[in-house]
Amino acid sequence: PQLSGGQQQRLALARALVRDPKLLLLDEPLSNLDAKLRERMRIDLRELQRRLRITTVYVTHDQLEALFLSHRVAVMQEGRIAQEGTPREIYGGPASGFVADFVGMGTFVPADVTASGVRALGRVVVCEAPGDLAPGAKAHLVLRPENVVVRERPTAAPNEFEGTLRVVAFLGDHLDCLVEVQGEMIRARAHPATRLARDQTVWIEMPPDQCVVLADDGFRPRPLARSFADE
Repeated sequence: PQLSGGQQQRLALARALVRDPKLLLLDEPLSNLDAKLRERMRIDLRELQRRLRITTVYVTHDQLEALFLSHRVAVMQEGRIAQEGTPREIYGGPASGFVADFVGMGTFVPADVTASGVRALGRVVVCEAPGDLAPGAKAHLVLRPENVVVRERPTAAPNEFEGTLRVVAFLGDHLDCLVEVQGEMIRARAHPATRLARDQTVWIEMPPDQCVVLADDGFRPRPLARSFADE
């Protein structure tokens, strides 16, 4: 009988494990599977690796797979290790613009370092800049969409900005939003029950402890579309 994609992967893995290897190399093993099967196989691989305690090198372009499966992650750039660390370290404390853009989604906002944070989006944003960045240095404020909250009304929270909602899409458990603030497009999320419409005035909040500041190393991500028509 014909084996499914998931069965083929399980069979290939079983053949490798029967030799009791000291090191296991998995090169994009889930790339040809559909989304739901890929998620199931991720769980199976994680549980199997932890139960057998085999050192495993997992090669992938899928950031979710890397974060989910790994104890440690190495991000490669042009054949060199750009950063190595735990999934939390890589995602929450990227060492460069490339790493921040490669692992997860994020908005890069041009900024100037100040004594109390950075100046971006027309005013000072309260956050903690790296110690090696002196006031006046050029930087980028990197904002993960899950850390930027969209609201219909202001709340006087720290780092709250007024903007215009340019794109809103319902994705089940949240609304995916693009908000224009001072000419910059900020990707953010809102509760799915929030009543939002394109081109309305909204407020975004960026909690100080969730703002990542990186030195401007010349890296520039692809700009976000300003509307669905720009895609």
